[in-house]
Amino acid sequence: MADILAQQLIQRILAKTGATNRPQTVDRISAGDPTQPVTGIAVTTLASLEVLKAAAKAGRNLVLTYDPAFWSTADDLARLETNSLFAEKRDFLRSHNMVLFNLHDHWRDRMPDGIAVGMAQALGWQAETSDANLFRRPATTLLGLAQELSEKLDDKTLRVVGDPKLPVATVATAFGRVERLAGIALINRPLDVVVCGYAWEWELVEYAQDMIAAGGKKGLVLLGQNASLSAGMKYCAGWIKEFVPEVPVEFFANPEPYWNPA
Repeated sequence: MADILAQQLIQRILAKTGATNRPQTVDRISAGDPTQPVTGIAVTTLASLEVLKAAAKAGRNLVLTYDPAFWSTADDLARLETNSLFAEKRDFLRSHNMVLFNLHDHWRDRMPDGIAVGMAQALGWQAETSDANLFRRPATTLLGLAQELSEKLDDKTLRVVGDPKLPVATVATAFGRVERLAGIALINRPLDVVVCGYAWEWELVEYAQDMIAAGGKKGLVLLGQNASLSAGMKYCAGWIKEFVPEVPVEFFANPEPYWNPA
């Protein structure tokens, strides 16, 4: 069987999402030679050095990562050329003939959103048919919901804003980062709680605090970036396996970077 090249598999995967190219996108090859023959595909939320080492050991040299490997979405890598850790990571990729592709926008623009589908499956939640990010849940409390999320996602460091006794039934999700205006619009919808990956604390977190201080009955749960995406990228790996039979496809989990002293 002839070798299959990284650029061939990347184009196949992007086409299968059915998503169109955004005018500006972070989906690009950020390291490696696109004409490199592929020995296996690694799918991950973040191409950390730990994940890259595990992928190389398993013989997976095409890495599809949701978040960029070099700590920024901007094309400013030249500024890091003198950074020793940047050089170590870059050289590791080169020495193992690895190709790194940022698979973010196409996976989120897929209908339905690939992250939302994978996360809902992990939680055992059924979304509204018209909105993959809206859920009508059996009545519980904000504390009960947080405990469910912590257990099902193995998320020991999630954070919660709001009254633990707040009755909760309608939940909206915004996995990954939720931006200021989108988050504010979301929490103002007729729902009880927003579950997101993370938000800047002086934006949506402060807005939620002010809303509650003004008498609003709302809750906000911040899972963290890794915990709010991992199941969505694991689902991505399974999805790719359905139409890429030539090479092994494997999901590589990132260990949760935070720990709780309690």
